[in-house]
Amino acid sequence: MTSEYPDILGDLVEARDRAEVNGLHYVASLHPSTIAPGETTHLRLWLQSCWDVPVEVAIVITLPAQPEPTFSIIQKRTDVPLEPAEVGEVAIPIACTADTRPADYILWVKIGAKPKERGLFVRSKENQGHLEGSALSFTTGMGLAASMGLGFKARTQSEKSHPLHVSGLPQPGPPPNLMPTYLSHWTVDQLPIQGKARKLVNDQRLYILPQLARQALFVAFLEESQARFEDAQLSLQMGEAIFLSKILTYTIEYFLKLPDGQDGILVPAYSLAYRYDLPTNDPVFLVVRADYARIARLACSLSFGLLRQRQRRDIWSLEEQMAVADFLADRVERGGNLPAEFLYLPLLLGGLMVADRVKLGSENLAQSLDLLAKARQQRADELAQNPDLVALLDRIWQAARSSA
Repeated sequence: MTSEYPDILGDLVEARDRAEVNGLHYVASLHPSTIAPGETTHLRLWLQSCWDVPVEVAIVITLPAQPEPTFSIIQKRTDVPLEPAEVGEVAIPIACTADTRPADYILWVKIGAKPKERGLFVRSKENQGHLEGSALSFTTGMGLAASMGLGFKARTQSEKSHPLHVSGLPQPGPPPNLMPTYLSHWTVDQLPIQGKARKLVNDQRLYILPQLARQALFVAFLEESQARFEDAQLSLQMGEAIFLSKILTYTIEYFLKLPDGQDGILVPAYSLAYRYDLPTNDPVFLVVRADYARIARLACSLSFGLLRQRQRRDIWSLEEQMAVADFLADRVERGGNLPAEFLYLPLLLGGLMVADRVKLGSENLAQSLDLLAKARQQRADELAQNPDLVALLDRIWQAARSSA
């Protein structure tokens, strides 16, 4: 191996326990894993080449053996050419006919990888992570694997089985589109951007960190949040803006205090600066404004994790949590209608849980809590549609009020 390339796979999908074949890391799943007769599922494969030369990947699918061909794919073998060290995602549609018998089936997928020439490994089979024991509920989609490392171990495995459950009433429809698709997520030409960002962070760390003071972050988040949520057609009341800024500020502080956690905040932010030619002399601007959507997603994960610690269980499934974070991050980045419940769950719940950990100067926490109660009252009708959220808000607000 020459030099270690960043682990992009761990940012795309949960991949701490991944498969490997001849220098190719991969994760595969059926989505959805339950369909009705006549519907289509997709075999999704996330591929990460560990070679510094082009690689030819072969994906062979073996459908369940049936007396009649009720399952169909466009071709048994799909070949995917990867550039050196490329990371990408393949989706292969698998359809079943409307007369498929409801039952549990097994599909087999075999992966082969062959470098086109002699090359060197640029990624390891395993890596030590730096977030063990953290409060985060999930870690994908936030650039943490590439910037600070999440840890993984690749097990050699060329063939895997995938269960598919067919149930329900037949869903006849037009013939499905069975054409496979490929999406490239990372190629080696992106490596210099992260390298420049990491070098700047290492060189200027002592200059950058003092500028990310609590007061500066909080004030910047207060202003930026109001603009972002206005674009998402959700005007923030002052109490909402305060506690939203608390959880966003706490998220930054949480990472800055972790060993190697500073890189999880700073390297992606400065990578954005180099990618879009943004000024690099104002770290608050980069973290708060340029990287706002990613920080909001981090804050969602941290809020759900703190809620798990408090409740000693997950009230919402991991899939639901990630869907909420995806939706909220998309709305604050691109605009569009954002219902208030996606602000309160999980970010304002998170803000309440860290209320006494992010106090600013002469802030009267009781008054801040009263402002949030007033804002929440104005949204009572909308929030009432989510009784679980209302009950949580009541309990956590009362706990914060008692300690104020």
